[in-house]
Amino acid sequence: MTCRCPTPTKQEIMNLQKNISLAPYTTFKIGGPAKFLVEAKSEEEILEALKFAQEKKLPIFVLGGGSNVLVSDKGFDGIVIKIQ
Repeated sequence: MTCRCPTPTKQEIMNLQKNISLAPYTTFKIGGPAKFLVEAKSEEEILEALKFAQEKKLPIFVLGGGSNVLVSDKGFDGIVIKIQ
């Protein structure tokens, strides 16, 4: 039996999200939305996110634990890669 399941896109593989508030990702709980957010759990997801950013000519911000970071209420007009 053959599965006729659609092949996931690169965006689905890396769990690309749009217009996500960054406040829950920082210890200060403040900040506006990221144009794109990827919660990367593997090296492959990080590389896919970087390729996506390069293709779209987006600025990149890599977010670790979210401490000592203040995000503007205007947000970030690029891709945030949250390392899990």
